[in-house]
Amino acid sequence: MSEFLTVYPGWNIWQVWQVKDLPFSVMMVGVSPDRQLRIWVEDKVRLGASGAVVADPIDLKGGQIELLQGTPEGLVTDQRKEQVPGPSMFVSGPANLRTLRFFNRGSKAFMAWPHDESYLLEKTFVPSPTNPATSGPPPTTIPETVGNGVVSPVTEAAKQATPLLIIGAVLTGLYLFKDVIFNATRSFTRNRGSARSRRGQG
Repeated sequence: MSEFLTVYPGWNIWQVWQVKDLPFSVMMVGVSPDRQLRIWVEDKVRLGASGAVVADPIDLKGGQIELLQGTPEGLVTDQRKEQVPGPSMFVSGPANLRTLRFFNRGSKAFMAWPHDESYLLEKTFVPSPTNPATSGPPPTTIPETVGNGVVSPVTEAAKQATPLLIIGAVLTGLYLFKDVIFNATRSFTRNRGSARSRRGQG
C-alpha cells in the first residue's frame, strides 16, 4: 500500500469521481463541468507531481487533458484509492465516474493521492506501449501549432509580397516627387512673373 501514485512519462489514464452538483466558485462562473474537471486534474499534477509537465503554457487551463468515453480495453489497473493508507476518501454527494488521459512531457513523478469534496481519483492504469490509448503521439500545443501552421505561411506570404511592396514604394515615391517638382516649378514661375511686373511698374 502506498499513499503516492505514479505519473508516468507519456500518456496517463485516470478515473476520477466528480460530484454532479459542483459548489459555486466565482473563478468558475461560466466554466463547464468538463473543463472544471480538466482544470482540477492539471492543477493537481502541476502542483503535486514534481518533474511532470502536462500543461500548455499558452493554452487555457486544462486544455491538454482529454476526456474519454469509457475506459480503454486492455489496460491493467495500477493503483486504486482503496490501497491508500488512512481513512476512507469520499466526495460530498452523488458523483459521476469520469475517465480521462493526459500526456506527461516531463519525467516520471510521484504525487499524493488527489481528492477533495468535489473530486476523488478512483484509480490509475499502467500505460502500455501496445495500447492505442497510451502509445499515440502527444497532443499538440499552441506554440507547436503556431510555429508550424501559422508563422510559416505568414513568412512565405511576406516573402512573396516583398517585391510588390518595393515596387509600390518606388511608384509612390515617384508620384510624390513629381508633385514636389510640379509645385516648385509653379512657385518659381509665379515669383518670376511677379518680379517682372514690379520692374515694369518702376
